[in-house]
Amino acid sequence: MKKAKTIIITLVNMILPALMFFAAYKLWGIIPAIAVSTLYSIISIVVSAIRDKLKNSQVIGLLGLIGSAVAIYFTGDEKFYYIPALIENIIFLGFMIYLCVRRKSIFHFILKDFEIDSLQRVSENRLMNVNTVWLAFFVLKIISKVIGILYLDFKQLFWLVFILGDPMTIVAVVISVILIRRSFVFVKKNDDAEIS
Repeated sequence: MKKAKTIIITLVNMILPALMFFAAYKLWGIIPAIAVSTLYSIISIVVSAIRDKLKNSQVIGLLGLIGSAVAIYFTGDEKFYYIPALIENIIFLGFMIYLCVRRKSIFHFILKDFEIDSLQRVSENRLMNVNTVWLAFFVLKIISKVIGILYLDFKQLFWLVFILGDPMTIVAVVISVILIRRSFVFVKKNDDAEIS
């Protein structure tokens, strides 16, 4: 029950800020929307710090919001709100490539914030086939942001980034879990065949 609660809270913390941002954007514009998101982010960080459960993703999110505000302030174009996120995606893709070269699991790294004990017991070698899913996912995120910044208005870009953000992250996690389970079934069948 505790694990389910942790996952639900994490999912709410992924989706609620985006919905609050869009509502504030529709009502008051981009700068107040960033202020609402920043306030939510700061409150979330303070609550997590008090509970001694501060997550890397919370700090990165706040830094991204600050970067977005700076980008809009200096350019005057609300679509540049996504430039810091694009830069983060490129840096994270580079980090994922580094993990692949070092034969490390991207999935372990990404799901660290979910605190899933059973995942920590799975060896990284069993998760190597999942790296391709995450590399492709981040390449898609980068390409969509570039195309969106160049050709879409802010509202269209918001929904594109939102869908390719949290909902697609959940889809990538589900695909990863399926691949992991398939690899365990394959290994178990081979082990059973060797015993026979």
